Amino acid sequence: MADERVVSIKPEQIEQYHGELREKQETLSRNDLLTDTTEQRAVERMFENAIQACADLARHIASHDFDFEGNTSKGAIRVFGDEGDIDEQTMNTLVAAVGFRNVLAHEYGRVDYSEVYETLQSGLKIYDTYSQQVAQWIRNNP
Repeated sequence: MADERVVSIKPEQIEQYHGELREKQETLSRNDLLTDTTEQRAVERMFENAIQACADLARHIASHDFDFEGNTSKGAIRVFGDEGDIDEQTMNTLVAAVGFRNVLAHEYGRVDYSEVYETLQSGLKIYDTYSQQVAQWIRNNP
């Protein structure tokens, strides 16, 4: 059974990081992100934190409630998606987000800040969707 503390703290963290990203979404111009290294690093870190919190929550639930014994965030998200109340689109988007986080965190290739800006402008809804679906799963699995 998932630890209540983890399933309460991680959604709070997701919301915090999501809020920070929304603020950047509203105030940061494309040009500023493309040219300002400090802004680039800040937005990268915000995405890393938000995605990692989503993955941590999925790993915790998948391992405690669905006997997931794997060691990948993508695998845990897939298990939680297949077994929990996470829909396929949310699951696939989060799996892709983990790949995006890996590029940002581990510099697998060159970071395309145009892509980062587009994700900032159009890809934040996933955090609300995921949080809502996790909350539904928690309500269904007291």
